[in-house]
Amino acid sequence: NELEVRSDFLVVHDVARIFSRWDQLKPVGDPEGFTRYADDSLKQRPGWIATDPSGGNKISFPIDLPPNECYVIYVAILKSYTGMGTMMIEVRDYGDKERNSMPPKHSTRKKVDGLWKSPISVWNDVQITDDNVAGCTGYCEVDITTDPTVSGRDG
Repeated sequence: NELEVRSDFLVVHDVARIFSRWDQLKPVGDPEGFTRYADDSLKQRPGWIATDPSGGNKISFPIDLPPNECYVIYVAILKSYTGMGTMMIEVRDYGDKERNSMPPKHSTRKKVDGLWKSPISVWNDVQITDDNVAGCTGYCEVDITTDPTVSGRDG
């Protein structure tokens, strides 16, 4: 269940429109506290944006890949120098879709900060599961839970 070759990459959802196709990442259910829109001037890169400053809102995304493999999960977030908060990202690995009503085989949690000091706003791919641990072996769910906004917090 270990990744033996770091060069085996698989683009699952191209939400940034880097390639010619565009995959809309659809959440499980109707997430409260998140809105899907593009805040760039051309409105070409929509994303799920947290809108509730009180935090505690959760959005979940299903990742359905061929089972019995070992996948490393990255989440692309917008990093900026102002107006960004922190979040907890959890990957729950079920192995295959039929098991998602059972407890997960493995769970990985990581605290992520959307703020940085550089005076630009860009996408940043954050690795959530480790290379040497079977963090996702087929079907997994990625939860993003927002923390309360801290006023006056700038990069």
